[in-house]
Amino acid sequence: MDYHGAKYAYMVTILSVIKKIFLGKNRMPVISREGKLVSITCAFCRGSGNDPFGIMSHLSTCCVCKGKGIVKTLSPYRRCAHCSGTGAVKTLTCTACMGKGILPITTEDTRICPVCCGSGDDHSASAMYCLRCRGRGYVSLK
Repeated sequence: MDYHGAKYAYMVTILSVIKKIFLGKNRMPVISREGKLVSITCAFCRGSGNDPFGIMSHLSTCCVCKGKGIVKTLSPYRRCAHCSGTGAVKTLTCTACMGKGILPITTEDTRICPVCCGSGDDHSASAMYCLRCRGRGYVSLK
């Protein structure tokens, strides 16, 4: 690695440390009003902004938050049942929550999904989410 490459890697490392200090690793905002857009820590990269699996490179940016370390979502929200809030299924981005790790909550009365029994998974294919509840783990009573 030449001097400029080492300097770039050093700057990326410093920036990721600064992000962790100011954003916090597990920072979750307080939910205020319904339907308000809030920022939360990216579940896929855990706020680092880098690809957690290092498939392209350990310096490549997170495909979910685009390297910012945070994502926006509507409140109120709930942990994604399909990926258990991690944003990933195996080494793939969760298709139910698109890697955010959370899904907005519906305001209707709900019950546990009868097809997946609340797991959010399609039992015929482990990486797919339940088509009945779309990976939420619950369905509307209506």
